[in-house]
Amino acid sequence: MNSNKEKGYIVTHTHWDREWRYPLWENRMYLVNLIDELLETLDNNDEYKSFILDGQSVVVEDYLMVRPENAGKIKRYIKEGRISVGPWYTLPDLYPLDGESLIRNLMKGVRYSDELGGHLHIAYESFGWGQISQFPQIYKGFGFDIVIVAKNVSKERAPDSEFIWEGPDGTRILATRLGQFGRANFFMNSYLKIMTGMDYHSEAYKLEWDKAGTIYHQADEQGYYQDYLKLENTEKLHEDMVRDAVQTAWDAVEDTMVKSHRVLMNGSDSTTSQPMLTEIIKKANVIFEDKEFALTTLEEYTEKLKELLDYDKLKIVKGELRDGPAPACSANALMTRPYIKILNKKVQNSLFHIAEPLSVMSAMMGGKYDRNFLDMAIKYMLLSHPHDSINGVTQDKTVEDVVYMLNQALEISGVINNTACAEIVKNINTDCFDSKDILLVAVNPSPYSRREIIKCYLDTPSEYNIWDFDIVDCNGRKMKKQRVSRREETIPVNDLHSRPLPFYVDRHCFYMETGEVPAGGYKVYKLVPTKNFNRKAVFWAEMRTSEGRDISKSVNTMENEYLKVEIQNNGTINLYDKITNTQYSKLNYFEDTGDCGDYWMYYPPHYNKTFTSLGSQAKIWLEDNGPLSATIAAEIKMKLPACALRPENEIRGESRRGDEEKELTATVYYTLKHGSKKVDVKLKVENTVEDHRFRVMFDTGINAEYSDAAGHFTVDRRPVSPIKDKKGEFWPEMQTLPQQTFVDLSDGEKGFALLNNCLTEFEAMDNKKGTIALTLFRSVRNIICTEFRSAGIFPHQKGGQCIRTLEYEYSIYPHKGTWENTHMYYEAEKTNVPLKLIQTGKHTGGTLPLSHSFYSVEPSSFVMSAFKKTEDRNSYIMRLFNPTSETVKGIVSFSAKIKAAYFTDLNEKRIGDAMLLDTNSVILSAVSNKIVTLEMEMEEQL
Repeated sequence: MNSNKEKGYIVTHTHWDREWRYPLWENRMYLVNLIDELLETLDNNDEYKSFILDGQSVVVEDYLMVRPENAGKIKRYIKEGRISVGPWYTLPDLYPLDGESLIRNLMKGVRYSDELGGHLHIAYESFGWGQISQFPQIYKGFGFDIVIVAKNVSKERAPDSEFIWEGPDGTRILATRLGQFGRANFFMNSYLKIMTGMDYHSEAYKLEWDKAGTIYHQADEQGYYQDYLKLENTEKLHEDMVRDAVQTAWDAVEDTMVKSHRVLMNGSDSTTSQPMLTEIIKKANVIFEDKEFALTTLEEYTEKLKELLDYDKLKIVKGELRDGPAPACSANALMTRPYIKILNKKVQNSLFHIAEPLSVMSAMMGGKYDRNFLDMAIKYMLLSHPHDSINGVTQDKTVEDVVYMLNQALEISGVINNTACAEIVKNINTDCFDSKDILLVAVNPSPYSRREIIKCYLDTPSEYNIWDFDIVDCNGRKMKKQRVSRREETIPVNDLHSRPLPFYVDRHCFYMETGEVPAGGYKVYKLVPTKNFNRKAVFWAEMRTSEGRDISKSVNTMENEYLKVEIQNNGTINLYDKITNTQYSKLNYFEDTGDCGDYWMYYPPHYNKTFTSLGSQAKIWLEDNGPLSATIAAEIKMKLPACALRPENEIRGESRRGDEEKELTATVYYTLKHGSKKVDVKLKVENTVEDHRFRVMFDTGINAEYSDAAGHFTVDRRPVSPIKDKKGEFWPEMQTLPQQTFVDLSDGEKGFALLNNCLTEFEAMDNKKGTIALTLFRSVRNIICTEFRSAGIFPHQKGGQCIRTLEYEYSIYPHKGTWENTHMYYEAEKTNVPLKLIQTGKHTGGTLPLSHSFYSVEPSSFVMSAFKKTEDRNSYIMRLFNPTSETVKGIVSFSAKIKAAYFTDLNEKRIGDAMLLDTNSVILSAVSNKIVTLEMEMEEQL
């Protein structure tokens, strides 16, 4: 390049959705065509320097599945830097996923890219629908020093394209938002105009039938609604348009602080290599005397940017980048097709918090850590995480594929869970028991000890004729128990060396108090028969007895040591918190409002109607009751508009909710347990109507300035009152916010939290009632935003309307003080990671005690996101974070001896030695919001 001229760095790329407008295999065919053309371009044009495959690597894996003969050529071009892949594996949306999923995505993407020849050494994240606040720390943890961000940081927060992005732990990283049109600037402003003769942003940009070349469109009933396909490339270079078009792209990045060196990103959704691009650049270099343009790599541009920037003038932008309006960051997709997100949360919990820790526990006894199974489950999960896939903003076929992949991951993780538990049970020394004894093992995968009321199912051989029994722990203590039911069953017993054996049993269902179950370990209990029965007797069955300590004293009330619950006629509850002496009312009612928007944007009808269940008459019944647990159910039926009239472009046609009505049924199960400070809720919604948003509401009465919601390795604090612009305005649709496992309001003296294992969106409403709204789902039509003037419309595909039964679990948790001093993450862990219960009997060969902890973390202020085997060494990784506002010091302990311990970065590269307290414990300290990754080399055999 001529040093006296201004420089334009043209970086060509594609944004490749693995599945979006088209299902997986149709898109795969287009991908193969794209890369075939790219390889041909690289083969024949040495001036074509580089092409970015969208910051991901799975596209190469997908391509090589059907073009394996091109593997050598692909790897050569990646090694030479002419094809750029990674650092991501797939392109995830961020907020529906947990932070550990994002780290695993980067770990897999970097490793697979390096196998191919190398990864892009830039945090390229131009796709997520909002940018999480901990990205500076995450990216630095992978060795990146610059981020390409998008969707969305506003010009008000970042008036210049370049800025310093600061995470909640104080980590800072250089970032750029690129400029107007971001990654698509040169493509939309220059390339399209030069090669089609039409300005993309004008009305002139449209198909002209007589000039279109060969066109293909399905005209039968099965495919008429699908897009047209242009089979013939009719592009030609319009030299007379080069100057204006290139100047427009140059001006679009005027916000850069290095105005003499500008990046002109050239690509968009599904764009190809554009073989004529080098000719356009040659023409531009002839036309512009003061500028020089080059087709180059993104790394070449960012290195020059870092060299020339005046860092002292860069503005510091803190926290998440999720500025409105809603279409700018696809803000309202969080609860479209919620069943995908619910299933994904089950997978994340099962994999990261159960399967992997249990596998480490098994390996510490000398068992097998089955990495291949775990890697397969993680791969299925990551393949479901691309932003369009996980949000279901696609055709219905794609959603079916995503659900299939998540179900594979869930099944594999479940198999691993049971295999690891079987290894643990097999290794317990049961010599002290009799061969006829029925044993129960409670396995706790969490890093903290647990004490809970759990529901159990134990089978006793029918010939024992056991009517009732006690449960005694390994220390001889009798556990509190609440009987539910007993029933004769015949169960097959699988024997790999024989045919299945029939087992004739009485199945007993009951609640029991566990006592303390060790952290990262297990505890053994024994069934002790107390009453037998005559199976042939018709009269009389043994009558039940009671101590009169049932939690429910009437059909609509429940009470324990901490809470008093009263179910109202409309199905809501009034809740009295005895600790803070606070009465709450109007908790858990429903709000339904019209939604004429699309997958990405909530848009109410102009003439809307919003309904609540407060005027409903619920059907209420006592489902379950005893001294340990009580459940009261309420069935609420709401008459709602069957659909809405949706205007095109929000202006052509009527915009209102329809006249026809249908009945929607919501059935709520409220459970209060002995010793619990929260009310557990199970909700089943039978959705029968379309074009609406359905939420559950809680009038907390708490006057809070901020809401606090579990985020990605942090708690996201956001103001309850909307942030307004200079004109005093804000976007209401940006007030619905992401969450992970809880949201909390507090006035400092008392607080009100909602814990969940299935929800992703809430709104802390700016009203005197202190209302928290949890979005249960949005029902929307299947309209895909192909480009801003035309859409893929699939009226016969109803999946986006969620006409189905949806089930949710959450807990109502009033508390003293704030989330920080009330063990919020510990309570959320119990909601998301249940104890695993296993029935067994006396066996030989075990050496472990009847109660044991393999590992533990203290204090519970440290939150564990991973405990697994390292990717590249025969050691173990534990990842923890400190979400509190203070520095936390603690200890991580193991039953196995530690040979050596290290701190690593997020990519598991060792960065220093960790300090041992003794041969079994590591000393840990973390400042506020810090992610800490420990590596331990351990003696595996106990």
